[in-house]
Amino acid sequence: MNTKLLEKTEFHSFHWDNFSPEILQAHKKVMSYFGLNVKYTQKNIPHGQWLDEIMASASADVIAIIEPDLIPLNLEIVLNAIEYVTKNDTFLGCAQVSNHIGTGAHIFASPSFFFITKNCYEKLGRPSFMPNKQGDVAEILSYTAESKGITYRTLFPTRFEKAPSEGCWALGSYGYYGIGTVFADQVYHLFQSRHAKNIELFVKRCNELLNNQLDISSFTLCTDFQTPENIYKSEKKSNWYTKLLKKIKAF
Repeated sequence: MNTKLLEKTEFHSFHWDNFSPEILQAHKKVMSYFGLNVKYTQKNIPHGQWLDEIMASASADVIAIIEPDLIPLNLEIVLNAIEYVTKNDTFLGCAQVSNHIGTGAHIFASPSFFFITKNCYEKLGRPSFMPNKQGDVAEILSYTAESKGITYRTLFPTRFEKAPSEGCWALGSYGYYGIGTVFADQVYHLFQSRHAKNIELFVKRCNELLNNQLDISSFTLCTDFQTPENIYKSEKKSNWYTKLLKKIKAF
C-alpha cells in the first residue's frame, strides 16, 4: 500500500458552528485512525464559497474533501482515489444528482468525498463550486469536464441503512439511497446529520469501525428491484435557486 500518496495530498473538511460536536469528535477519531491529517474549517459561509477558497489557496498536487459526516471504511479507498486522480489528472467523488433541479438525471461527482488534482482544476478553467441555475454545489465541475472531454469518476451507492423522513432519494435511473449510504462498499455517508437519531447512528458506526466490528451486510441494497414505499419528491423546482440566493445573502 503506497502511503506516500498521502504526502502529496491536502485533506480538508468543513462545517458550520451549529454542527454536532459528537459527530465531529467521532470523525476526527476515524481520520486519526487512518493517519489522515485533515484540516477542519468552521465557518458560517456557503459550502461552495468555502470550496472556492480552498482551491484558491491549495498548494498540494491533490486536494481532498471529506465531509465531517462521511468516513472511509478503509485506507485503501483513500489511496486508490489519490492514485486515480493523479494518474488521470482528473477528479473523483461520490455519485449524486440534484433532485431539486430539472429532471434530477445528471449524475455528478459530489464534494462529500472528493479528490481533484490542482492541474485538473486549472484545465477546467477554475470554475466556482457555488451552485447555480444549472446545478448544485460543485456540479458545474462535472458539467465543465463533460464539455471539455475530461473523464472523471463517481463512486456509486451500494447500500443504505434507512429511508429519510421525506423518502428515499433516487440516483437517476440507477437506484435509491438514504440515511447511512455506503458508496462502492467503502465510503459511509450519514446525510442529515442535524437529527439526533442520526447523530447517534454515526457515532455508533464510527466506534464499530474503530473496533473492527462494522458490518454492512444487512443494509438495504441500493439497486434492489423493490421500489421503496416512500420516494422523495421535490417542491416546485423553479423556485429553488431564488430561495438559495436569499439564504446566501443572509450570511
